[in-house]
Amino acid sequence: MSLGQFSAGPNDSINPGVPVTLTATYGQVGIPVTMGDDDVDGPFPIGFDFMFFGTVYTQFYIGANGWISFVPNVGSSGIREVFAVPSAANYNPKSCILGPFVDLLPKTSDSYIYYLTEGTAPNRQLVVMWCQTPLYWCQDSYATFQIILNEGTNIVENQIYSKPECIALNKATLGLQNGTGMIGFAVPGRNATFWSASREGWRYSPLSADSFAVAPIPYNLVPLVPGNKISYAWYEGSNLISSEQTVTVAPSQTTIYRATMTLCVGENFDTTVTVYVLPRIPTAFSPNGDGVNDEFRIIGLPPENITMYNIQIFDRWGHLVFTSTNILDSWDGKINGQKCAEGLYAWAIYYEDNNKIKVSNRGAVMLIR
Repeated sequence: MSLGQFSAGPNDSINPGVPVTLTATYGQVGIPVTMGDDDVDGPFPIGFDFMFFGTVYTQFYIGANGWISFVPNVGSSGIREVFAVPSAANYNPKSCILGPFVDLLPKTSDSYIYYLTEGTAPNRQLVVMWCQTPLYWCQDSYATFQIILNEGTNIVENQIYSKPECIALNKATLGLQNGTGMIGFAVPGRNATFWSASREGWRYSPLSADSFAVAPIPYNLVPLVPGNKISYAWYEGSNLISSEQTVTVAPSQTTIYRATMTLCVGENFDTTVTVYVLPRIPTAFSPNGDGVNDEFRIIGLPPENITMYNIQIFDRWGHLVFTSTNILDSWDGKINGQKCAEGLYAWAIYYEDNNKIKVSNRGAVMLIR
């Protein structure tokens, strides 16, 4: 699946056998919140003013069982029993969004919950994500979903990748309620009932201080990187060449590489990038100022991916006539501002990239006057 959020980077051009580093990226890195069974944590900053049932809030709390609230809910810590909204019971959270509320089992030895405020004013979003979170009564089943707050419009969204159905004890509620628990709105058929969902979205649009319109929307997870619950793979044809986020390749001919990503043990993305290989490293150049082949250069890794680089060029007697540690530099056929004689020159290059992969190469180039 590709939602236009996963990238393998721009196409690149290199000389044959010169390495280039490819990096796959997906969204921004979320802030992890480590919580245990039935915990409540916060407050955390929203990052903007958000109006909910007529009151403006700047911070929020997270409940491990799939909910956020805008006020401290002292009696809600330890609550795991699913409730239908509205509910005024003092042990149920108020001023809350249930996205969905279901008995989950995040473990304190790992992070399952992430949040991030992304975008720019006045269109920022707060995204709170439960990623690959086990259901308490079915711990081999996982829930992945997001609660999203939208700046300015005060619209609330739910994006659900997966919410499996479990045994009779795992009812769930998808909805929200106000600060007294006297007013609430739920997705039809999702109010403390048995249900499952996959790849669906819901929107709660405020109509007044006490009313929301509930409607389905297209499924589209906000790109948020959930720590170690994301895996990558790189392929050349059908061959797996790396399971890391970055890979260094040095093709001898133009090659298409495919990057795949699995998010929260389920959501799959894929994309491709092409490395164009120029016919060969030049074997001759003519620095005569005509704008054609006036300089000798190596084309390979972009500078930001290099930790070490060195090129050295020697004349026929072994004297060093040019050296540089910047791959963007080229040789103009001069030494100390003076033109070098026509003839054959030897070159050697050395790379070390961000992955500590070391590559060297050598050859010869003819300087023609």
